[in-house]
Amino acid sequence: MSNTIEQNELQLEASLFLEAMAADSRAGKSLRKPGDLQRRLIEIAAEIQSTGTYVHSKSELEFGARLAWRNSNRCIGRHFWRSLEVRDCRSVHDQDNAVDAVQQTLTDHLDDAFNGGRIRSIVSVFAPRKPDGTDPVRMKNHQLTRYAGFRLQNGELLGDPDSEQMTAACLDAGWHPTRRDAFTPLPWQFVLDGSTSPLIDVFATHPDRLHEVLLSHPDSDGFSSLKLRWYAVPLLADMAMKIGGIVYPFAPFNGFYMGTEIGARNLADQHRYNVLPDVANIFGLDVTNNRTLWRDRALVELNRAVIHSFDAAGVVLGDHHQLGAQFEAFCQSESNLGREMTGDWSWLNAPMAASQTPQFHREFNNDVVGHTNFFYQKSPLSEGNSEKSTASKTAGSCPFHLP
Repeated sequence: MSNTIEQNELQLEASLFLEAMAADSRAGKSLRKPGDLQRRLIEIAAEIQSTGTYVHSKSELEFGARLAWRNSNRCIGRHFWRSLEVRDCRSVHDQDNAVDAVQQTLTDHLDDAFNGGRIRSIVSVFAPRKPDGTDPVRMKNHQLTRYAGFRLQNGELLGDPDSEQMTAACLDAGWHPTRRDAFTPLPWQFVLDGSTSPLIDVFATHPDRLHEVLLSHPDSDGFSSLKLRWYAVPLLADMAMKIGGIVYPFAPFNGFYMGTEIGARNLADQHRYNVLPDVANIFGLDVTNNRTLWRDRALVELNRAVIHSFDAAGVVLGDHHQLGAQFEAFCQSESNLGREMTGDWSWLNAPMAASQTPQFHREFNNDVVGHTNFFYQKSPLSEGNSEKSTASKTAGSCPFHLP
């Protein structure tokens, strides 16, 4: 009975997806002739009944990945959903040396996404989850580029606290980092058909692949003494992408950063790098009383430094005013096409000067489009997760703009 229910649900989600594809002015051309949609649905129904799943065509995969972005309620960058480059990597893990093949695919993705600073939005779609719930390919890393968090003997943490668990796991697995500082990149580790690969210290052998931007301030020479930096390409590796009910548990994707993600969250959050007191000290701010608004002033200067540094390095970076205006244009476009605009208000507003952006003054329906979207899933780092992870029914983190 449960298999029948699951197959019926999969068939329903496939139908909803293909109807969305058929209605699209560009992607729907392959389904536009009378009977095309119905014939494809009959094919899928037969395939599901026979195998418990179905296989997307290349055009379905490409449109589905773009639609998953368009449906992501938490993403402010959806204006660019049609420009997403979709790479079909579903058979990569079937090659003789699967670990090397997956690694090469991801290093190519990282380099191509950087594109000399002109960031390209790319998703590499690996094999889908099997009907028995097992995943052919996963990665233990949260992002392809991520800084380690070392717990020191005195109890303090050096680096990114968000990476403490992954860092400890890598050290336990025999990682010997070439250096230990606040910005040491983590190695990669895959799980292929349930087997964990050796650690691959990509950035130790190819430090140029970090594509880092060193931070400086346009009006303060002293700011550089903080020795802050951040990587150019936010490339998320641990979310599941679902297209028409088919779950792709490993579909690494990237967009470009919005400045506040780095300057108002990653570096500023008290549970992350917490550098605002140091920035305030550089600018001689009175930190003895919060009513001096020293945090607000330091936050502005830190974000000025991020924008200035990325611009000076020739690396694409959005600011919250620019992306807010583009998102408003996306909202208008969706309305003109007769599509309801869904969104998570709390995520669409920037962590500084939110009231100065259009989306602050909008209300959004936060209903999740379940058949095609990005979702949180259990991490391979979590105990007992090697086989049976499932995509959550609740939409997860913004896939193209990350905290």
